[in-house]
Amino acid sequence: MLTIKSRSHEYSVEEFQTLSCALRSTDRSRAHYLIDRSIIQYYNEVIASETELSRTVLIEASEENKAFERLTPIFLELLEKGLKRDGVLIVIGGGVLQDIGCFIASVLFRGLRWELVPTTLLAQADSCIGSKSSINVGPYKNQIGTFYPPYRVLLTPQVLQTLPFDEIRSGLGEVIKLQLLNNKDGFEELIDDLNRLSSDTRFSIISKWVQRSMEVKKPYIEQDEYDRGVRNLLNYGHTFGHAFESASHYGIPHGIAVILGMLTATFFSARLGLIPEEYYFDLKQKLAPWHKPFGAKLLKVDRSAIFSAIKHDKKNTGNSINCILTKGFGCMEKHSVDFDGELQPAVNIFIDQEINL
Repeated sequence: MLTIKSRSHEYSVEEFQTLSCALRSTDRSRAHYLIDRSIIQYYNEVIASETELSRTVLIEASEENKAFERLTPIFLELLEKGLKRDGVLIVIGGGVLQDIGCFIASVLFRGLRWELVPTTLLAQADSCIGSKSSINVGPYKNQIGTFYPPYRVLLTPQVLQTLPFDEIRSGLGEVIKLQLLNNKDGFEELIDDLNRLSSDTRFSIISKWVQRSMEVKKPYIEQDEYDRGVRNLLNYGHTFGHAFESASHYGIPHGIAVILGMLTATFFSARLGLIPEEYYFDLKQKLAPWHKPFGAKLLKVDRSAIFSAIKHDKKNTGNSINCILTKGFGCMEKHSVDFDGELQPAVNIFIDQEINL
């Protein structure tokens, strides 16, 4: 069991072999549920037997549904189903459900106990710890949010077995990022493991890297829970990745967009002389299997939409574009860069000349 320290409250990360075991560990008498509708097709019997359907709200896990404008019906349905201040909100799903559940729990009754059962690799390896909610508003991604950790995170490796390969790759985007932030040895070990990933080894390799990822992330979020300092480094690849994701209307999955974003940031870092070009070329070769063929999709994305998203990134201050760039393994830094003279030309060259080579 992993314990995360928060200014709000400590919370635990606990592992269960099955979804049934995880749900049985919750207080069913007080529980209301937010559940990703897609989970039902795989675990209908488990959900029916281990939850209270009369206190359940099913949600389609889409970026459109985590828009601020879409939350009012969810609040109302929970209240109409009898959720009270002493209730517990059990959230079962990936990052979209986590964002919605965290935000609702943080503001409903001015703070409600909630517990999270993450069902995607992206959520298990990265976002389930850190206490953030990120809600879209209008065309702007993740511009509204709160910091409010769950009281428990209930990991169950079983649910990862039903994920399609692109969802596995998406989750691996954040796993790769965390090891690049960690050190060269961790990254090389990860790449070696990924090179032997198969249907036979997938389960054990992924479970290993879920744990290793949380170990890397834990000190960042405990030292800087509200994301004002060192935790910013966890956004390596995200200034560009979020822009690629939203400008493609989410046709590029989040974690794969982060891989493309990290390559963009690394290419930009090489152009600025922060790293040797060889570092970028080596990284580009090693990460190619984990983003193709989405680079081809990026070539077709409206470039003006990409640059508009970058300008509206929530990490920017004043007129500066703030990017996390790299000086090599474990050496990421925040840089304020000139949009017209530095950033825009680098992104254009990366997309036009680099992404599919």
